[in-house]
Order: sequence, then C-alpha cells, then structure tokens
Amino acid sequence: MQPRINIAIKAARAAAEYIVHSQEKLLFDKEQGQDADQVYQVVCSGAERAIVYHLEKAYPGDTITTRLQGSVQKGEEGEWIIDAIQGQPLFTRGLTGHVITMSYVVAGKVEHALVLNPHTKDEFYASKGRGAYLNNTRIRTSTARTLEKTTVAAQFPVTDRTAPYLSGQLAIFSEIAEKGARVVMQDAPALMLANAAAGRLDAAWGIKLQEWEMQASLFIAKEAGCLFANFDGSPNIENGDVLCANARLFKVLLPILNKHLS
Repeated sequence: MQPRINIAIKAARAAAEYIVHSQEKLLFDKEQGQDADQVYQVVCSGAERAIVYHLEKAYPGDTITTRLQGSVQKGEEGEWIIDAIQGQPLFTRGLTGHVITMSYVVAGKVEHALVLNPHTKDEFYASKGRGAYLNNTRIRTSTARTLEKTTVAAQFPVTDRTAPYLSGQLAIFSEIAEKGARVVMQDAPALMLANAAAGRLDAAWGIKLQEWEMQASLFIAKEAGCLFANFDGSPNIENGDVLCANARLFKVLLPILNKHLS
C-alpha cells in the first residue's frame, strides 16, 4: 500500500468515527427542531477538519481542498480533494449510504483515491498502476456479458439538474428490466461507482454529476478494469454524464443510454 493511501485511510477513519457519533446527535437535534441542513454543515466541517489535520501533518507541501471550506492549505506538490459527506439526504435522515471521498491529483491527473463508508467500514482505494482494493483485497469489475440477471445502479432524477431526464431514465429502467436486469438506487454517486468497480454491481451510470462526485470512484473503477464514458461514447465526461461497466456490458448499455438520455 502506498504511503499516501495509508495516510488517507488513517485520516478518513478519524473522520468516519466523528461522523457516526455526530449522526446520532443530528437525529436528536432534528427532534428538537434544529435545521438539519445547518447541523449537516457543522458535522461535515468537523469531518473535514479531522481529515485535514492528518494531511497537513504528513504532507505540508501538498495543497488541500475541501468541498465546504475550499482551499485550506496551499502547496507546490499535489492536491488533495476531499468530500467528507457525499450523500447529504441520506446522512440527515440517519441512513448509511453516504461516503467520504478523497483524491490526490498531480498535474491534473488522479494518482491515489479513496472512498470510505463510515457505517459499513468498507474502504475502496487505488493507486495509479497498482490496481484497486476493497478492505485490503484486490478487486475486479463484473464479468457480465448481457443484462440478464445483472444488478445495475442509477440515480432517480429529483434535482433541478436531473429532473429533465426523468422520462428517459424511466424508459431505460423499463427496457433493461425486460432484458432481465435489476436496478438499485444509490444517492451517493461515488458509492455506486465504487461498487461497480468491486463487482458488487455490474454497471452504474450517473446524470449531470459534479466532478467531485465521481473523480475518486472512477479512478478506482479504472484500476479495477472498468470502462467509462459519456452516453455518446465520448471519453469527455465534463458534462457529468457517465456510464461505468466492464467492456462487454458497456457495449450493451451504451446504446440504450444514448437513445434515451442524450
């Protein structure tokens, strides 16, 4: 395991412990009438500080950027990009599908990435050219060739960015269900993409994702043997539309998504 991944895991574990304890308090605060979004901001900021503490001490020459606080340390080496709680709606309702994500970027390219689920303790991570791992075990993506008996993941379009794609997404669900696939919904895009990397899911796709929602998990997926691209097959995913799957299933799903979502 690479030194930076070791430090990242140590930092994320500290944040995860803080998040789990804070989530219990959050539910109490909601019962007392406090605004859930405000409490989320407080907890997420605290989790960011827990991560930053470890990174600052280990790598004073790195830049550190967090989702809420922005740039908290300027350096001349690589950059850490941190999202301490991805899946805010799940977190604020006491559910367990939210994750911590961390990427280490050098010259615009990800070299290390981590996705950690605070409740299940699952740790997905990868370093460039060294493969992908889940809890210290090497992972590879699914080997499915057709949609029959597969399980795939997607979003249910409910945000302002994704609502225009509702009819297309429902059409996809109908078409792939007829071919024997199951669809699960995961509110944290990083988790569904990481599960596709680990072969727990056979494929996953996201609509209008932000870069920080998919950066770490797509790097892990690539190291695990996944392909990913825009719905038109282009490698450019800057618009946030992305399909992630093994090579054979990718070719099956891509024309379906292109037909209904492009």
